[in-house]
Amino acid sequence: MNFWNEAKLKEALPGVKTYNFPAEWSSSGIVIWQDNFEPGNMILARGENETRGIILKKNTDLIPDCAAIAAVKPMEYFKYNKPIIELVTGSSDALIQMARYIRKFFSGKVISVTGSCGKSTTTQMIVNILSGKYKVNSNIKSKANTTWGIAWNMTKFGIDDDYWVIETSLGGGMSRNSAVTKPDYAIITNVAPVHLTKNMQLSDIAEEKSRIFNSMKENSTAIIYKEMEYYDIVEKAAKFKNLNIITFGESTDADIRIIRDGENKFLADGNTYVLNSEPVGKHILFDMAAAIAAAKSEGIDIETALDTLRNFKCLNGRGEIFETNLPDKKHITVIDESYNANPLSMKYAISSFGERYKNERKVLLLGDMAECGENSNELHSDLAETVEMSSPQKVLLCGTEIKNLYEKIKNKIDCKYYENISDLRSAIGNELTDGDHIMIKSSHSSGLHTITDLLRQQNDLK
Repeated sequence: MNFWNEAKLKEALPGVKTYNFPAEWSSSGIVIWQDNFEPGNMILARGENETRGIILKKNTDLIPDCAAIAAVKPMEYFKYNKPIIELVTGSSDALIQMARYIRKFFSGKVISVTGSCGKSTTTQMIVNILSGKYKVNSNIKSKANTTWGIAWNMTKFGIDDDYWVIETSLGGGMSRNSAVTKPDYAIITNVAPVHLTKNMQLSDIAEEKSRIFNSMKENSTAIIYKEMEYYDIVEKAAKFKNLNIITFGESTDADIRIIRDGENKFLADGNTYVLNSEPVGKHILFDMAAAIAAAKSEGIDIETALDTLRNFKCLNGRGEIFETNLPDKKHITVIDESYNANPLSMKYAISSFGERYKNERKVLLLGDMAECGENSNELHSDLAETVEMSSPQKVLLCGTEIKNLYEKIKNKIDCKYYENISDLRSAIGNELTDGDHIMIKSSHSSGLHTITDLLRQQNDLK
């Protein structure tokens, strides 16, 4: 049954005016991006000077199947003979009001996952584990993890779900995100120098991430990476809210400890659990440990969780592996890490790549890490040691900031630098040889994901 009806809309959005609403009207939620539209959704129409919502002039094909159109100035939409919602507040505020309203009706548990890297993978792992027994909803498929992305996802979640597992970024402010989601569990995977503005320090990121605890009730649970930088700041914030703290990491005092000694193991409550003996990146094991902590707290035994995690497939752009055949009978393996990057995730990915394929021919394709702040040049050049330790046969670099790494390693490794994506696209087919394993890692804004798409589809390759 759809949650939203006319009466609930008026309660959620005080002062709102509704028009053309038939009796027994209902909707499954609201959307602000056309790619996520489903029949029965309300459409939030983007008005002049607004940054959120669907531009209906370009997406009129959605209108016949929508439940209603919401807008601050809706006059132009009456011609479609659809139910109309006239907002008295901006679209951004309306989304948050609706999310906070539906949250009051949800009696299941909310698990919020944040961190500088690993949050998407951890979120998906938790969803997979819990879905074996419970009804679970998540924003992971929509890739919408800012306040407003979280909000419209929540309007579409079912209040009869057992869990909402929500990936949460800094977008919109972590205090606001906490107020919208009111987590029962908050997971902080790590902190890294990303989203840095002028004069901002890494300790500031730790403090901002810690604000996910702000709207949590006493005795709720914080799951925290034990070895993260400024752990003390995060721990202090959790203790201030009287949260139960569960830690994970490699430390001997971590509650969920990962061990790599030829096998991938987890130590918890004095018991050892074996995942497998295959090459698995340390960062993936950390994500698994966080997921195990959440599952264990909800009464799912670790062996059951591991049964799910053994079959886990990394997400597109976040470690997905695929093979492809290129012209001239070249068969290559692609490790796609092109969705995002920061200094921590970059080092994790490069090291894991080197370990996993130590007996194979390896090619690194690296691009810029965005939002690294005033120390961006240094943070890019600091990747040199990690790159060298991974023993690649070739390194391809593309971007403005990554040139700092090129200057550091160009005389030590077979390395080529491309200033722009178009030049790299033209050359990539000739840079690869049969049997190559190529890992592509960068921030999404660098555009290296288009190289992944090119290799996957083999279009225009020479």
